[in-house]
Amino acid sequence: MLRKILRQGSLFALSLMAAGSLFGQPAATGTRIGLIAIQDAIVGTQEGQKITAALRAKYKPAEDDIKKQQAAIGELRQQLQRGANTMSEDAKRRLVRDIQTKEREAKRSMEDAESEFQREFQKFQQEAFAKLRSVIKKYMNDKGLSLILDISSAQTPVVDASSELLITNDIIELFDKENPVAAAASAAPAGAAAKPTP
Repeated sequence: MLRKILRQGSLFALSLMAAGSLFGQPAATGTRIGLIAIQDAIVGTQEGQKITAALRAKYKPAEDDIKKQQAAIGELRQQLQRGANTMSEDAKRRLVRDIQTKEREAKRSMEDAESEFQREFQKFQQEAFAKLRSVIKKYMNDKGLSLILDISSAQTPVVDASSELLITNDIIELFDKENPVAAAASAAPAGAAAKPTP
């Protein structure tokens, strides 16, 4: 359930260059383009992996509780099926009402957990994108790119492209260098200052 949300997440439109006129028109001579999967980049960084793992751990108890509720409902349904020919009508009605009540409670628990998880994950995505965008901008300038397109969405205008245009892994690597996670920083000897990357 929560992993499905992680895979989907919310979509970001990436427009690092005021080049709207390039869509639907032949690229000008010398125009260099890069393609990035923003969703993959956000969760692929060390920081992204750390935060998504923390979110999964935070909501795992809720997910486990929902699974238990669903298992209990399944047992009641089996009980109803087994007693179809032996239970009294009153007993059947009580059992049906019990199942319906537990189904509503399970559904409410699932919706609440999904809503809260999605809210936190989207907040993380927005904050991560703000940091990632500056890294992408620097990469674009260093590599002399004129336009970078986000291909995370299935509705991307890009139908096919050479793998040489993909910059997702490069951006992840650059982001990790400029934004080391706390675990990596704490691994350094006490009192030792981290040397800047040349």
